[in-house]
Amino acid sequence: MVLDGQKLEALLKRLDEQRDAYLESQNLLNQLLEETREAAASPAQIPQSSQTSQTSQTASQQDARWRKTSTGLDSLVTSSASRATGEDSDEEETGEDFFAQTPLEHQEYTQQGLHEHLTSYHWSEEGRKILANVLEDPKSLLASNLLPVARGAVPDRSHLSHHQVYDVGTDGAPLALERPEQEQLPSNALRIWHAIKEVNKPSNERRAVGRITVMHEPSPVLFGAIHYTMQKYFDVDELFKHLVQSEASSASLHRVYNADERRRRTFVFNFEYFTLLGDDCQPMAWQLADRQEERAAHHIAITRCSSVIALHLGGKPIKRIKNRSRRSNGNQGFVYDPFAAWQVLNIQCYPDWQCSLDVHDSTKHYVNGVEAFMVTILGEFKDAQRRFEGIYHKISRLITPPLDFMFNEDVREKLLFEDADFTFTRRYFWAAQTLGIVNESIKAMIDAYEDNFTEEVWLGTHKTLWLLEEQDSPRNLYFRKKMSTLRAKFETQMRSLGKLIVEIDARRNEIRTLREELFVGTSIQESRKSVENSDITVLQGHNIKILTMVSIFFLPLTFVTSVFGMTNMPTDEQYWNFGIVTACVCIPFFVLIGSLNSNRGMHFWSHKTRVFLQAVANFLAWLGRGGRQRQGNAMPNPLNESRSRMGPRRVSAKSATSLEARKAVRLRTESVSADVTSSDVFGKGPVNRPGIPGRLAESSAAAVPTTQLASMILHESRRAQKISYNLDNPHDIV
Repeated sequence: MVLDGQKLEALLKRLDEQRDAYLESQNLLNQLLEETREAAASPAQIPQSSQTSQTSQTASQQDARWRKTSTGLDSLVTSSASRATGEDSDEEETGEDFFAQTPLEHQEYTQQGLHEHLTSYHWSEEGRKILANVLEDPKSLLASNLLPVARGAVPDRSHLSHHQVYDVGTDGAPLALERPEQEQLPSNALRIWHAIKEVNKPSNERRAVGRITVMHEPSPVLFGAIHYTMQKYFDVDELFKHLVQSEASSASLHRVYNADERRRRTFVFNFEYFTLLGDDCQPMAWQLADRQEERAAHHIAITRCSSVIALHLGGKPIKRIKNRSRRSNGNQGFVYDPFAAWQVLNIQCYPDWQCSLDVHDSTKHYVNGVEAFMVTILGEFKDAQRRFEGIYHKISRLITPPLDFMFNEDVREKLLFEDADFTFTRRYFWAAQTLGIVNESIKAMIDAYEDNFTEEVWLGTHKTLWLLEEQDSPRNLYFRKKMSTLRAKFETQMRSLGKLIVEIDARRNEIRTLREELFVGTSIQESRKSVENSDITVLQGHNIKILTMVSIFFLPLTFVTSVFGMTNMPTDEQYWNFGIVTACVCIPFFVLIGSLNSNRGMHFWSHKTRVFLQAVANFLAWLGRGGRQRQGNAMPNPLNESRSRMGPRRVSAKSATSLEARKAVRLRTESVSADVTSSDVFGKGPVNRPGIPGRLAESSAAAVPTTQLASMILHESRRAQKISYNLDNPHDIV
């Protein structure tokens, strides 16, 4: 990364401060050594208590000098800032008995062991995804050096990885492990490996009771190194699973009944959210990210990021808890001492340059691993809020109208109406959905904190999580005091995230309003275009009508001309016959076409055409019968005549029902009349036919028509029925 002039000046200033502090400490050490030699030359003149006091003071000052010179540039800057602001510093004097005192076991690892681990370990699916570039490349596994040794940029991008390793002593102060400038290794990967390959060197006078390891964007081979050096303390496969899988932020703290001892001793907090892709940064192959090579000026590149924080507590369990679950099978859980030797591992996969490097420094004093674990989580919450705010402001600038919106009409027209590519519709949809996903990520983080860090956990009274056996002991009271301060910072951070959720919701509502206004404006514009297109269509139809009329005008002329233009027509010089024919053909044709152009004329000719066709059909039917009249009822039906006079008409449902009813009554009356006729002819009274009661026939006698024409018809009907009855039943004739 290229440093500008201001950063270079600040760096030189810090180096000068470090040099002055080193020289001051060296002068103080020389003075103390001189006094010690003088005291050794005349021991009788100095009381024993004074010698003890000076010796302890000398040792503490030596340790302080070693700590001050080994913290490096970042620790000195943080220490100066802390003294200036008074933040994150312990002012009151506390004894070492208040801090964890059990040192970590000595561990040392080699590159040969790393090579064997990479080739022989049965990797999980997530582990194979993370180490794909190493495991799928046989040449890299067979190389003599697994870690790059070249200076500068390397293909695996390990030169962009960053690490922070702190050893925490019995006084609770984290000291950064840094090599002197003259002993720096050539590649960044080698420097990281040498920082994590050994724990508690025997040559170190200051024994570490805890270690904090923070890895920023490690390369695949460095992931393998983390797995190799940390698998004794953590289930690293589980940590890799949290990093790879796209899930919500979560915490795995209550696992005292787990079968794996490493999981019983470890406490994991997983962060899953999103960030803006940094310049010259490249997301991991297994991370969800915007991988477009060509991006527009307004394009916002977002990638998914993840981080996992794990705490390991060593030592023997302090309490055994019986599992009272119905499916426990009698297994037991173990609670471990929060003041035991500990390690905190933080793996961050953020493809940006926004990670905080001042979460841990020598001004802080951690009582135990629990406090260091919680401070690391708090730092991750602060970084997450900063990343969320970056996404929020970037999207807000994307959808907010420019400043000349109030003065430039072209800008207003551009924002009010959609273009052919649906630019603003796509933009508003993406922005609203993205902010909604960001809000869900924030809520998941807050829920993970509130669901796991309850009141009992903060007070140290939880039965399975960081239990304090002696609540009133000075060490536990001091620990609860520090946890109370830390809890207040967490609550402040949660309130800040809650305010950010409210702001994002308000911005989403604004985006919805802009989208609705865009839809309304575009709809009105489309409606106007539709009306304009309708007018154009009507005008085109009118033009086509005129063109058709003109062409129809010449149609009969063309017909007459073609007839008279035949070769067999007489070639007289007189054209009067041509004029007469033309007038006889064209004038009726023009009258017909003119009348058909109006609704009234159309109805008139339609009716006349139907009448003519009906007459033709009747004539042809009459010819088909040989000039005879149609057989059937000779009596004309007035209803049919009225229908023929009225022409076709639409029959409503009510009229159809009435016609059916009258038809049924007419048929029943004819049947009754036939029965009455039979009874009168034979003198036997009413004849009961199947389905017709005799009483109904008697009552129907009054309904027989009495006119002369009706009497004649009735008489003929009775005579025909009598003849038919005599033929069918000859034995009934008297």
